[in-house]
Amino acid sequence: MAGLVKKQGYYRGSVWEWNLPTGWSCPFAQECLVKVDRASGKFDVHRGSYRCYAASAERFPGVRDSRWANFDLMKAGGRPDIPKKCKAIRIHMSGDFFSQAYFDSWLEICRSRPDIEFWAYTKSLNYWVARLDQIPSNLILTASYGGRLDHLIEKHGLKNVKIYPCAEDVEPGRPIDTNDDWARIPDVNFALLDNMKQSKSDQKAYVGKAIQTWDDPRTNREKDAES
Repeated sequence: MAGLVKKQGYYRGSVWEWNLPTGWSCPFAQECLVKVDRASGKFDVHRGSYRCYAASAERFPGVRDSRWANFDLMKAGGRPDIPKKCKAIRIHMSGDFFSQAYFDSWLEICRSRPDIEFWAYTKSLNYWVARLDQIPSNLILTASYGGRLDHLIEKHGLKNVKIYPCAEDVEPGRPIDTNDDWARIPDVNFALLDNMKQSKSDQKAYVGKAIQTWDDPRTNREKDAES
């Protein structure tokens, strides 16, 4: 069944996800590229520096069916049905913007729902760059290193994230995100630890830091909205 999926536990607060099939909807993926056959569930893994963690769930037929239904819907020009009480949407925990028309459709959705917080990671940087002056204020985009268009990140000063094998490798000045906190704040470049390589001690060491660094900017923004 196509549609948004409600997630609780990983994110701060209640968040809905919009997901597409990994690889098949990611035209500019490179290091993380994984495709899972729609019918059989067989994995086709590109041996890059890290593997797409979101693809692992597609071993389950129900997950594949849902993501492909969303893909088919959007390729046909459809729109997701947004629940009335929805306040936050993570666009593409799996998948990416697969065309300029599809990217533009999300801009229109965001503009039509200024009451909702939207955010997304993307390697489809050409679609973003083509609309740099048209991004709604309630949509936070993060350029994800490891794609075929990485050169556009520095050229256009895009908010970005890099994936590291362990915490010790993270360059100074990049906070480590453990639950999308930093992805939801504009103009901050941050780091993610490779889900396939990080240890439990890495996760425990940084989850507290993520919560602490989140509180100030979010609290201030929420107070401004209420005033």
